[in-house]
Amino acid sequence: MVVAMSQKLSKITDKSTSYSVEQTAHEESWKLQYDIYKHLTTLSTGSILLLITFLEKLFAKPIWKELVVVALCCLFASILTSFIVMNLMASQVREMEVDQRFVTRNLIVIILALGTFCLGIIFLIIFAVKNLL
Repeated sequence: MVVAMSQKLSKITDKSTSYSVEQTAHEESWKLQYDIYKHLTTLSTGSILLLITFLEKLFAKPIWKELVVVALCCLFASILTSFIVMNLMASQVREMEVDQRFVTRNLIVIILALGTFCLGIIFLIIFAVKNLL
């Protein structure tokens, strides 16, 4: 059985390292997933800033202010869990192996990151619709 290998120059040791095509593809997959959570963090942070800015300007006497608090908490939780996901992914790329425990733990944190972001946006939409109508 022939395993295709790709040669890379290690940035740490300046020595050539050999990775299989599967390992290289796996590493690229992790990088793309990492970028997703980097963008999710940016979107959550931007949403918080826009919410605070527009809350003062658009809604003089807002109704259902509790939704804003819940939305802010959800977006903040999304930022925190996205950082955790990015840290887990970075450590996994470093080790170059995946075990079932990591997949399960990572899946739970990913669901939390995406779920809290979606909930935050949903609560913002409900708040905006209630106050604009």
